[in-house]
Amino acid sequence: MGWEGPASITIFRNKKDEEVARVIFDETLPRGWRIESKALQGFDHKFSTEQAACDVWHQDFDPETGKLWK
Repeated sequence: MGWEGPASITIFRNKKDEEVARVIFDETLPRGWRIESKALQGFDHKFSTEQAACDVWHQDFDPETGKLWK
């Protein structure tokens, strides 16, 4: 998983200012927004909007570690 990517990305940082995840637009079919978490490689769900992906990040991921809560 590369961390260089498209211009449209949302970066999430923890309290130590470390990057823990990104929401990016994935051009591969089916196209959509996805979460790239450094702690959870391979989270393979795509979202129809950037907002939906960010909402899942805020609800289901630990903002300090990037791991899923559940």
